[in-house]
Amino acid sequence: MSDKIYQWSYSRLATFESCPKKAHFAYVKRIKEPGNKAMDRGKDIHTMCEDYIRGRYETIPKELADFEEAFDVLKELHLKGYVTCEGDWAFDKDWKQAPWFGDTTWGRAKVDSFVHIDGTDTARVIDFKTGRYDGNQETHREQCELYGAVVLERMPEIKTITTELWYLDHGKIDRYEYSAENIVHKQKKLNDRAIAMTDATEFPAKPSTFGCKWCYFGKEKMCNDRYE
Repeated sequence: MSDKIYQWSYSRLATFESCPKKAHFAYVKRIKEPGNKAMDRGKDIHTMCEDYIRGRYETIPKELADFEEAFDVLKELHLKGYVTCEGDWAFDKDWKQAPWFGDTTWGRAKVDSFVHIDGTDTARVIDFKTGRYDGNQETHREQCELYGAVVLERMPEIKTITTELWYLDHGKIDRYEYSAENIVHKQKKLNDRAIAMTDATEFPAKPSTFGCKWCYFGKEKMCNDRYE
C-alpha cells in the first residue's frame, strides 16, 4: 500500500492543511494521540445531547440547560421519527452515497442531529459544539458547507438545508443556509482541497508557534521539525 491518506473528513483535512507531517503520523502511520480533558468532556456532552433527544433523561442535564427549549423540540421531533442522531455519512469521489467502510469510500461526515419532516423540501443539520467560540468560526462554517453539500447530493428532494452550530458553553447558535445553487462553488473548493490531500505522497512539516506548542508528536520526540 502506498504512503497516502485515502479518505478524508473535515477534521482530517484541517490537520493536513495545518501540518502535513502531523497528518502523516495520524492517518498513514495511524499513531493514536491520547485524549485530554477537553476532548473527554466534549464526548461526554455529545452523549448527553443524544441521550436527552432519545428520551433517556427525565430532566435535562445542567450542561445543556441553556438550550432546554431547543432540545425539547428535538426530543418531540425524534419521537415522531423526524430526527436522526449520530449519523455516519460517507460518499465516493463523485459525492454519491457510499458505505462508511468500503472500496469506493472517499469522504466521511459525522452528523450530531439531522432533522427532516416527511414531505418537506427543507432539512436541518445540527452540530453540538463545546469549548471556545471566538477564533473557530471560519473552520466551523466550512464544516457546515461540507454538511450542506453532502445532504444536497444524497437527498435531491431537499431544496434548502440549514446548518446550525449550537455552542453549548456560550448559549449561541450560528446558522448557515444552503441550496443547490449556492453550494456549488463551496463544494468545488472543498473537493479540490480534499483531492490535494488524498493525492499527496509527500508530507512535509509545517512548523508554527501554536501548532508545535500543542503537538503530541513533537512532545514525544517523533518529530524534530519544531518551530524556532
